[in-house]
Formats: sequence, structure tokens, C-alpha cells
Amino acid sequence: MRRRVWTFLLCVVTCFFGAIPLAGALTIKLGTLAPIGSPWEVGLRRIAADWDRISDGSVTLRIYAGGIAGDEPDMIRKMRIGTLNAAGITVSGLQGIFKGFKTLSYPLLVRSDGELAYVLDHMKPFFEQELQKRGFHAIMWSPGGWVYLFSRRPVIYPNDLKSQRLWVWSGDPDEIQAYQRAGFQTVTLAVTDLMTSLQGGMADALVTSPLLAASNQWFGVVNNMSTLKLGPLWGATVITDKTWSEVQPDLRQELMDAAQKVADSLTPELVKADDQAIEIMKKFGLVINKVPPEAEAEWADLLDKTFSGLVGTTYDTDSFEMATKYLNGYLASHPRL
Repeated sequence: MRRRVWTFLLCVVTCFFGAIPLAGALTIKLGTLAPIGSPWEVGLRRIAADWDRISDGSVTLRIYAGGIAGDEPDMIRKMRIGTLNAAGITVSGLQGIFKGFKTLSYPLLVRSDGELAYVLDHMKPFFEQELQKRGFHAIMWSPGGWVYLFSRRPVIYPNDLKSQRLWVWSGDPDEIQAYQRAGFQTVTLAVTDLMTSLQGGMADALVTSPLLAASNQWFGVVNNMSTLKLGPLWGATVITDKTWSEVQPDLRQELMDAAQKVADSLTPELVKADDQAIEIMKKFGLVINKVPPEAEAEWADLLDKTFSGLVGTTYDTDSFEMATKYLNGYLASHPRL
């Protein structure tokens, strides 16, 4: 009898202590707009699994994908007040932390994966320093493909867009005014409200990647895609310095290396995914509108006039000059065809 009692007590004690989290265990809540099942979200889950293995379960990455944690400005605000620890955000979200990030997405500035990789690699130390000044740390830098114009009606020349309402991510009045001065009608709202606005006729056009257009079903309304590659879609996963300081110092570099390894592996996957998304959307009615050289020249002239005045406001001057210097250095040995 006594033996059975001791056996029972041992089981209770074992179960009780087994339910207690590991000493020093840390749960990191990470938000992202990446649709569930997209390469970005799958990549984050791979990182979560790697971190769990590397840390022996002491670091848990809990992912809130598909906009559950709000729009990117919402995620930044939540990180600042401590209700969210980290976020996988695009350059538009990073812009809310430091305006220099958007420089690499200045329209028609960077035009190839090679150019982006070279310039970003050289600017990472500068960007990381600016993040740390503002209380954030970059876990990894990630590609996102390229963005194109999707519209309700075909757009080849700039005038084709002026009769349609262009969605612009809310938060930058200078950029909105620049679009308006160029003759475009703009609609500003959170990306989480975009589908409803498209369906309701409030917006007629947006700039996004094929994969995002397909994943979010936006192409069902804006079913015309222009072939002009306007700029790269890229971003980073950032964490608050407060949360990062709670990670064991001897684990930090290994966790970062594991995350960046996953991010680097996404580049060929995203190229393939964008191509596949276009083919799938074409089967469901997407129309591809080719932009000829004379139309591209007209776009380049208008966009330069529209955005050049934003250097110093929307686009940080030091960042822009740095990016231009590195880009010119790359083009000296890798001229565009």
C-alpha cells in the first residue's frame, strides 16, 4: 500500500514539475502581414523550429501571420508599448522606424536582384545602427520579389492611371501630396482594409508583388498587371532591444545566423512563386499589359519629377546619397543591358 502511495506521489510531482516552463524560457510574439502558407510565413515557421532546436526549447517564436497583429504601423506601435516583441515587416513598415529604409524602393532606382543584394549588403551596418538608435534590432534581412502596378483598367502610360484611384499606404503625407501633384488620385488606408475598399470601388489600383496580389485575392478586382518593374519588395524581421536582451548572449549570433540562412534560401523560392502566381492568376482572368520602351521612358520621367522632391523628407538624404553611391559602383562593373 505504502509503495503505491509513493508511486502515485512521484507521478504527481513529475507531472507538476514537467508542466513548469524551462527556467529562463522566453516566448517571442512576432507579427507579420505575410499570408498563411506564403513563402515568408513558411520561412518564419522554419526559423521558429530552428530556434527551438538551437535553444533547447528556451526560445519560442510565436507567429501571428496574415495581419492578425494589425497593419505594419500597428505592429511597430505594439512593439514600442511592449504588447508585441517582433515583426516581419516590409520596407514600408521599416520606414515607420527610420525613413532611410525606403530609399532602396525609390521607383526605378534599383532594378535587379544583383543591384539590390549589393547595395543592401553595403548598407546593412548603417541600417542596423539606425535601428539600434531607435530601440530595435534586425534579426534578418529578407527579399520579397518585385512590385508592379495592378489596376482595374489597363495601365500602360501614366495617363492611363490618372483616371483611377491609386491605393497608397497611409502614413506619409508628403508622398501622398507628391502623387497628387503629379495628377494621380490617391486613396490612403490600412492594408488590412484594402480588399473591402477594392470591392466597394473606393480604390482601383495598387502597387504590389504578384505573389501578394494572388495570396490576398486582390487580382480578382484589379485584374490588369503592367509589366513595368517599379522596385524591389524587401524587408526585415526586427525585434525590440528589450526582448533581444533577454535572449542568452551565447545564443544570439547562432539564432541570427539560422534566421538569415532561411531568408537567403527564400530568394529563388520567391522568384519561382511570383512566376507561378502570375500563371495561376492568368488562368483566372489576369491580363498582362506590356509596357513598351517609350511608355517606360515616360514613366521614368514622371516618377523622377514626382519623387526627386521627396529626398530630404520621405527619403532620408544620407541614405539616398549612400544608396546612389553604392549603386553606381555596382553598375560600373555590371552595366544594365
